[in-house]
Amino acid sequence: MNKINTAKVIQDEIAIRSIAEGLLDVTKLLPHPSKVLKSIVKTIEVFETTIKQPDIAAVSRRFRDGVKKLDWDVSRVTQRGERATFVKSVCRDMNLNGIIPAAVSARDFGFTVLEAQWSQVGKYSVITDLVEKPREWFRFNLANELLLITRVNPEGIKVDEVYPRKFIVIQHEASYKNPYGNGLLDEAYWYSKGLAANFEYHLSFLEDDGRDHWFGWVPPGSDSAYEEKVELALRRLRNAAVAVIQEGTRIEKNENKGRTSTSESYEVFKHSCRSTINMLWLGSDLAASLTGVGSYASSKTGQDIQDDALESGKELPEQAINQAIKWMDEVNTFPGDAAEEVAFYLYKAPTSDKEQAEIDQIYSNATGKKPSPQLLAKRGYEEGDFEDTALAPVPVHTFESGYSMQPLFNAVEGLKKKY
Repeated sequence: MNKINTAKVIQDEIAIRSIAEGLLDVTKLLPHPSKVLKSIVKTIEVFETTIKQPDIAAVSRRFRDGVKKLDWDVSRVTQRGERATFVKSVCRDMNLNGIIPAAVSARDFGFTVLEAQWSQVGKYSVITDLVEKPREWFRFNLANELLLITRVNPEGIKVDEVYPRKFIVIQHEASYKNPYGNGLLDEAYWYSKGLAANFEYHLSFLEDDGRDHWFGWVPPGSDSAYEEKVELALRRLRNAAVAVIQEGTRIEKNENKGRTSTSESYEVFKHSCRSTINMLWLGSDLAASLTGVGSYASSKTGQDIQDDALESGKELPEQAINQAIKWMDEVNTFPGDAAEEVAFYLYKAPTSDKEQAEIDQIYSNATGKKPSPQLLAKRGYEEGDFEDTALAPVPVHTFESGYSMQPLFNAVEGLKKKY
């Protein structure tokens, strides 16, 4: 059998632009691959305007608010120890209401850059905020390195080298070929332009297909000036039914019997644009558009799809805050065991305590076990949240036999979170 030789030392990255495309100056700026415009400065300006269009603004805000209202915690896997408790107290003092939507905006624009604000709290250097900075100030070079563009350095400053632990770049569906990420505003630009135009514009556009058709025959040998006069007369006939035409010119109207209401056509056009925008941001248009028979099931399906979209969106703020935690860990000596896993995460809490209590009771009856301290820690409970209680023994029933839930609900009242 032939022996397979492997390299003793893992090689650096090989498939890079300088090798594939020849000698390149890696300090050069990488063009933005936007489908709308190639100039990054103008692209960002256009997208800033696009996101203010009412239909775009509504669905984008709905998605950001959906992520922002999720509950958060640290230490998903292990029970919270001293280290995780300390990190959670740091996160609680951070401006999460600003950081989360700022990080989620990377989904709209493709990427966003957050600048860490450091403060000295006692003996610890901690990050209190991650402030979103204008995207037009930043570019990527051919080596996919983030650059800060300034008046003094128009070629860009490598932020990771000059300002370590200062700037966090969050990218949505980025790749080696496109570090700027895939922004949904790039996909929705033309739909927003269509919705932003006024109603009169759409009427004049749609009526061209619905109006009657007018034809004019001019005498042979007529010059172009006379033909233009006849065309103008036809337009006046179409709009006002009054025109002056020289004798010898024949006019004929061809009635359009297949036309539909212009207002109805405009509504179809508007609904199509809005439906596509909802699909881009929320993954479905079912939850917002269907009524009548079957609308509940369709809306429920749409909500499930929207929840899947939120699962994807919440990864962006998780990435930003966990990067901040990593930096703080590098410059401080956190209390507790260094081996303890500490990670910030967002999650959707049960709709109500009653719903969670019912779920816990079903599992408890099926397995004969009760919720563990680890599970309660994952839900955000801390030591001291529970008090001894002298509830009378409750007969155990199966779920199918219709057990009384009231004692369990009474117990839940003592399990409220501190915040």
